[in-house]
Amino acid sequence: MENFYLKDLIKAVNGSFIMGNPHLSVSEVEIDTRTMKQNSLFFAIKGKSLDGHDYIKEAIEKKASAIVYSRDDVNFNVLVPSLPSLVKVKDTSVALEQLATAYRQNFNALKTVAVTGSNGKTTTKEMLASILNQKGKTLSNKGNFNNRIGVPLTLFNLTSDTKYAVIEIATSEFGEIKVLTDITKPYCGIITNIGNSHLEFFKTPENVLKEKMTLTDGISNDGFIVLNNDDIYIKSVISQVTKKVITFGLNDNADIYAKNIKLQSNKQIFDMYINGKKETVEISMKGMHNVLNSLAATAVAYGLGFSVSEIKDGLEKCIAPKMRMQEYILNNGAVLINDAYNANPTSMHESIKNLAQSYPNKDVILILGDMLELGEKTNQYHAELGKYINSLPYIKSVFLFGNLVSYIQKELTDKKTKYFMTKSVLWEQVMSEIKENSIIFIKGSRGMKMETVFNDIIVADKIKRGIK
Repeated sequence: MENFYLKDLIKAVNGSFIMGNPHLSVSEVEIDTRTMKQNSLFFAIKGKSLDGHDYIKEAIEKKASAIVYSRDDVNFNVLVPSLPSLVKVKDTSVALEQLATAYRQNFNALKTVAVTGSNGKTTTKEMLASILNQKGKTLSNKGNFNNRIGVPLTLFNLTSDTKYAVIEIATSEFGEIKVLTDITKPYCGIITNIGNSHLEFFKTPENVLKEKMTLTDGISNDGFIVLNNDDIYIKSVISQVTKKVITFGLNDNADIYAKNIKLQSNKQIFDMYINGKKETVEISMKGMHNVLNSLAATAVAYGLGFSVSEIKDGLEKCIAPKMRMQEYILNNGAVLINDAYNANPTSMHESIKNLAQSYPNKDVILILGDMLELGEKTNQYHAELGKYINSLPYIKSVFLFGNLVSYIQKELTDKKTKYFMTKSVLWEQVMSEIKENSIIFIKGSRGMKMETVFNDIIVADKIKRGIK
């Protein structure tokens, strides 16, 4: 982060200066006292379950240089005798956004790319960052820093030598995409696809489309938007977009498309066509969805002036993010796959379908957790997934954890199925089922934390091997 002065923060967030040094130089912004460095500026953010105001004392003890807060009942005189600079605001979350907006404006030459969509955002972001890094320092979100808290915190990592920023933006309510594009000021953007995500609020994929398409309004007038030409929802509105559009897909009616897709044991090979020019690309990430993610990243890089060879090199250097088709080979040769970062009906169907293509002639063991935030059709979506799994001959066993997966279980009339209330019993049972020819696939919504099963199986496997 480039240094800025507390007086500039006060102006940006329309705050009240309570005490301290308005000329204080700040180079670090934090909201979590667990990771806070000395002399950081601490924002006391009110969350759904935690309130940063309850950790102000800890922030001061860790020698925060300044505190931004909003609650009237904080008694600083009782907390500690020596206080840092204090700034009071109406809403600390809004103030964080306001500060990020002001900080972003210091980087006029920066080319920012906003990435959104129901599935594939993170992998597409990583692929694009891998390409862009070849020509200049590139900033991208870490982990799940893709919301109204995470995006501002990401932008505070901008420095004067940052040339590109690839910012994943998520949404769980109407208007959130607009807020995040107002903060990030993207030159261009990607909408990967429209699926059944966050339906607890949006209700229908059509509403998801409406929210995601607001990204097109937020990009620069001289920029462009990259759209999935294979997605039926996106394709229906492409003609209405007034900004420059670059399309991608698996059919040759897109600007960027792929053909001759082949899977090998440790890579995926395909011919990528960019305005008629062909380049054969090898990526380490399996599944048709990752070919599409590659094409989306390619479309942006090409729009930014990268050569075909530079794009190829960037894609081939990219490593899959954790918990997205993350592969581990067990002692007996079985393959364990952690795809537990998140789940919705679309991603569940696509991931399970891709298993047969990525791992032919293997017996698949599924370990599935609940799909969350699906609204009034939650039970129906789980039941439909169960019917789909029941129709697939390569699925041999299904292990289920959660409450909603009971609707999957009811439809699995032709599969060996077990339902568990605790993960510890689940993974122990799975270990007894694993054979040399097995593929063990783990997936569920973020809140289910299914990656713990992945980790427990690995620990058990290492103990078998005698590895500490």
